[in-house]
Amino acid sequence: MKDELWMRTWNDGHPRFSDDLHHGLLWLIAVLRRFATRLRHPSTAKISPLPLAGRDVV
Repeated sequence: MKDELWMRTWNDGHPRFSDDLHHGLLWLIAVLRRFATRLRHPSTAKISPLPLAGRDVV
């Protein structure tokens, strides 16, 4: 009986769980893409890159 109740609860909540997981993964992918873009093109980033070691900071 407990197994049946657990399965019903799982089936009722599974669509919302799947939607939340999908939304979270899409958000993570977007963040990682923005981060990768900043690494490839630091001049287009909103935050200026750190100065390289050995260069004079002006």
